[in-house]
Amino acid sequence: MIRLALVSLCVAIAACSPTPGSPAIYKDRSVQNAVAEARATLPVFFEAWQSGNAAYSDFQVTVIMPSSAYARDYEALTNIRREFAGFIGETAAGEEVPFLVADIADWRFTEGERFRGGYVQRAKFDLTDADIPNIRNLYHEEPLP
Repeated sequence: MIRLALVSLCVAIAACSPTPGSPAIYKDRSVQNAVAEARATLPVFFEAWQSGNAAYSDFQVTVIMPSSAYARDYEALTNIRREFAGFIGETAAGEEVPFLVADIADWRFTEGERFRGGYVQRAKFDLTDADIPNIRNLYHEEPLP
């Protein structure tokens, strides 16, 4: 009886344990390719971020960081600022998070009324059969200005 209780407890603990790796969507080859493309085009993001161009706004990066649910997760950060050798960004919950360029998996900013960048989101659009023109239309046809 005690053995059964211990086995049940171990199963329950394992069910609550963090899932190894990343969320499943980030294991998809098209999403991995999108991350690689976003990283390759990071200079475009930083140039726009530092340009002072009034047409550019709402700068956001998605960084890879540890989480309670996965070994690593992807977190969108806004209100980005340079801090010593790296950067600080803010989560949707208002928490400040330090990050380095090497942590960035994706980026986006608004040019006019629509987003530039957003490579991972664009890949996610292609993974669904859902008719979502209202969301797709938030993005420029081309990710780069």
